[in-house]
Order: sequence, then structure tokens, then C-alpha cells
Amino acid sequence: MEMLLFALDVDDGWPPVAAEGVWCERDGDLYSLKNVPLFIRGLAVGDVFRAQHDPVNGQIFEFELVKSSGHSLVRVLNNDSLDFSLPEKRLLEMGCSLATFEKFSMFAIDVPAEVGRDEINAIVDSLEEEGFALAFPVWRHEPA
Repeated sequence: MEMLLFALDVDDGWPPVAAEGVWCERDGDLYSLKNVPLFIRGLAVGDVFRAQHDPVNGQIFEFELVKSSGHSLVRVLNNDSLDFSLPEKRLLEMGCSLATFEKFSMFAIDVPAEVGRDEINAIVDSLEEEGFALAFPVWRHEPA
């Protein structure tokens, strides 16, 4: 495993960090993402990609997706201190995994390809109805 540091585009203070480190497995010049990213756009768990480290600071500024894992990524902001325990339990039971950024009441949810489209859409709909703010930086659970 290797930690890669991705440079992030900060716009009007968001995201609240300028770089994000993620764990990857390397195979030659290809990497496979192994943990749920909080802020990186365009990559989900299991995606295989090609990237070059910046020669000055070693960060990744650009990458090329080589093979999609079929996973989706959903970000949940809980600015109103809503109870996330029941949706979290349901997501974990479905096989999803989560990363948290407690300081900003944020969760990133990895949705494996095996999770049914209707099942994840029902949870996403209920989160929106309950008042959670959602973003879909990688959404691969589209209708057939």
C-alpha cells in the first residue's frame, strides 16, 4: 500500500483542506484506490487510474481513470446535527463503507457496484427528505 497525496482545488474555502491523502495499491504505473475519498472528485473505491507525482511537491494534480470499479461515492453534510445513526446502520448492512470528517459533520459513502440501484436510491431519497445535504461526485448507479 502506498499513500498518494492529491492536490485539491479550493474554491471559496471548500474543501477546507488543500490536499487529501488516500491509500492505493500500485501495479507498475497504475494505482487502485483502496479507501473512501472525502474530497477527490472522479475517483471511487476500487478504481484503477494512472497518475504522475508533481516533481516539486510530490502531489497528484491530474489522473487518468483506466478502469472503473462500478462503485459510487456520495457525500453527506450534516450541518443541522441530524441523527445519522439509522441511515449509517442501513448503509453498513448493505455493504457500504464510510469515511468521516467530524470537524465539518461530513460523511463520504462508498457504494459498491453490487448494491442495488433501487436500494441506494431509497436511502439517498430518505436522507434528502430528512434534511441532509448530498453531493454525488461519482455516481454509477444509474437506471439501466
